[in-house]
Amino acid sequence: MATEKQINYAMALLKRNGYRTDYMDASFKALGARMKERSGRVRDWLSEMDKSRISDLISALAN
Repeated sequence: MATEKQINYAMALLKRNGYRTDYMDASFKALGARMKERSGRVRDWLSEMDKSRISDLISALAN
C-alpha cells in the first residue's frame, strides 16, 4: 500500500497540475483511474494503490 508521504506528495502534485483533490472526475482517466475508481474520493484512490503504481503516478505528475 502507498505510504502517507507518497499520498500527500501525490495530492500536492495533482493540485499543482490542475486536478481536483476532493472527488475524482473523468479527467483522472488520463492518469489510469478505472471507471469504478473515478466515482470516489481522490485520497481513497491513492491510498489503495501499491507503492509501484503510486510511484509511477508521482513520476508522471512531476514531469
